[in-house]
Amino acid sequence: MVIRQHGGDMEREAGIASRLARPTEVAAGIRHASRRVLGRHPALFLAVASRRHPQSALNAHTDLVIDGFGRSAVTFAVIAFQVAQNGHVSVAHHAHAIAPILAAAKRGVPTLVTIREPEATVLSSVVREPGVPMRQFLRSYVDFYRRLGDVTDDVVLARFESITEDFGAVIGRVNQRFGTSFEEFDHTAERAALVFDLIEERASRPPWQRSLGEFLCGNLSFDEYMSLTQRARLQRAGSTVPETLVQRPSEARESMKAAARSRYRARSLTAWRERAVASYRAVLPRAV
Repeated sequence: MVIRQHGGDMEREAGIASRLARPTEVAAGIRHASRRVLGRHPALFLAVASRRHPQSALNAHTDLVIDGFGRSAVTFAVIAFQVAQNGHVSVAHHAHAIAPILAAAKRGVPTLVTIREPEATVLSSVVREPGVPMRQFLRSYVDFYRRLGDVTDDVVLARFESITEDFGAVIGRVNQRFGTSFEEFDHTAERAALVFDLIEERASRPPWQRSLGEFLCGNLSFDEYMSLTQRARLQRAGSTVPETLVQRPSEARESMKAAARSRYRARSLTAWRERAVASYRAVLPRAV
């Protein structure tokens, strides 16, 4: 029954994407809409995720979930958390869908959800995935935040700015809410720079990508990861990452977002922008 409903929703969303998108955007829009629909069904989503991304999917051994809508500092949070732990804490992460958050809340798994205001989120998303129509990102944003509103009492919400400026305090809030004893991140300029270096390393998709995944999910400690990959990293020194993929502050990416801002503020998207702002503001009071 769920699968039939899922299929119907997907066909309807795909049809909308096809009508709204330019010809070159149709395929990307359909893929994006399909993933949004799948994210509404936690059991089905987790079944697919556990096969595609077994390292990072929510499972019975997960100690903490760190997730959020795309481009909301999830990567910074996951890397900074594991750097601070320097141990073997099992973290489910980077689903960028509401399904595992709902599932974790139902199971009572400690969960940290990163949040970010809609304009910055959508513009950053469009820079990363220019083939997806902006309307699709707005629809997905609204869908995610409205469902997030159902579990705000069961998770810790952290604003983008809190993650990137004082992540130690965010971990402290997680410990307070769930009775955990995770190590707090020492958010100095030096430690933040280390996190951004690892973010760039991840974006470059290095040959040791599997080991990096093991570190992010907690199978390798930070020290173990650095020792294991030290020689390969030295051999690959000087490699660059496309600006559209890297997840750190960048003048080039800011220029790309500025160019897309007029499209975001188009009159045709007014209703979706208003829904996005309303859904964000509804959860904001519960965020650190």
